[in-house]
Amino acid sequence: MNSIETTKRLRKRLIVRRGIECISLKTEEIALLYTENKVVYVIDHLGNKYICDKPLFELAATLDETVFFRANRQYIINIDFIKVFKPFEKVKLQVDISVLNNTYRVIVSQETAPHFKKWIYEM
Repeated sequence: MNSIETTKRLRKRLIVRRGIECISLKTEEIALLYTENKVVYVIDHLGNKYICDKPLFELAATLDETVFFRANRQYIINIDFIKVFKPFEKVKLQVDISVLNNTYRVIVSQETAPHFKKWIYEM
């Protein structure tokens, strides 16, 4: 790539950790990513939980934005795992991410809610 090109390279997989194992996880298998106590966790389509060494802001910049959405400072969600979304506290949205027998509730902030609606209706 030369410096004139503006296309960014999108990740097709992430290297995540579980214990001492490093696992190559395809992005389409990722239901959501979130940060808690400065650690980034990845939940896959089977509900498995992994640790990722990259910060959320870096991941958000390299994941396909037609598939992944930065819901708030803590969560990035995959459109293919969204079960339902509804209003929450009048101006926010609650999004339910469904993975096997588990549901993750993610709150989309007031500032991001209009962008989420535009994104989900256009994808």
